[in-house]
Amino acid sequence: MRPVAVLAPETAGDHLAGLPRHLSEAGFDVCLSPDLYHVAEDDAIWHEIAGIDGEAAFLLPLHPRPIEALLRRHGAWREGRLAVDLRAWEAPGALVAELRARLGTTAGHGSIQRLYGVAGARWYPLVDEGRCTHCGSCFQFCLFGVYQLDDARRVRIAHPDRCKPGCPACSRICPQGALMFPLYEKDPAIAGAPGLFPKPDAAARKMYYARTGLTCPRCGQSGKPAPRPGAPACEECGRAVAPAKGQDEFDALLDGLEELQEGRR
Repeated sequence: MRPVAVLAPETAGDHLAGLPRHLSEAGFDVCLSPDLYHVAEDDAIWHEIAGIDGEAAFLLPLHPRPIEALLRRHGAWREGRLAVDLRAWEAPGALVAELRARLGTTAGHGSIQRLYGVAGARWYPLVDEGRCTHCGSCFQFCLFGVYQLDDARRVRIAHPDRCKPGCPACSRICPQGALMFPLYEKDPAIAGAPGLFPKPDAAARKMYYARTGLTCPRCGQSGKPAPRPGAPACEECGRAVAPAKGQDEFDALLDGLEELQEGRR
């Protein structure tokens, strides 16, 4: 059985022109598809892709982890598959050689066929299942109803197209850095770059507690934060922190000592 290369040719760029032909000549069966990130959730193409047998490489203009997460979302990722970022390659020959080394090929030319699907501009998160602990932070934080909890209390991206285009806020409050927005160009970690993971943003975490009113694991407070000018604030949730037990008495003693010192002068 020949390995399969799934490729969105319009995303390859002029420097990779002719890549389908090179892959076919190297012994791959080539499937030409739309840019899969932008294909509608219920499109029939997902059934075709999930039904591909044997080894396969998916070549998209995304980092590998988001490609894998996208395919997992549609039941199309399994052992023996490769996620390849087209943007990392400058010439067809080098890319084809790498794929042959990773997957191997059989003699003769492979086929080239086109997979048809409806693709439109989309923006939505993908979950790195290897990092997600299903804590529910994204579900509690999102204003647009993108996330839901299933019967096992596991977080799911139920309505991806409700996500606000350009907004990666939930990735900034995820404690595990498990949420990726593949099209976000301002932060490679949020886009799912190899070896990089979003770190919880302090301001975003405070906004999370202000919005949800949930109990803070650090200070133990819950509810909407109330302003207390001059009071110390919890570094995690931003709520005003009460002085430690006995602190008021200690402060009073210091004030009295200062008054005594002033009186002696």
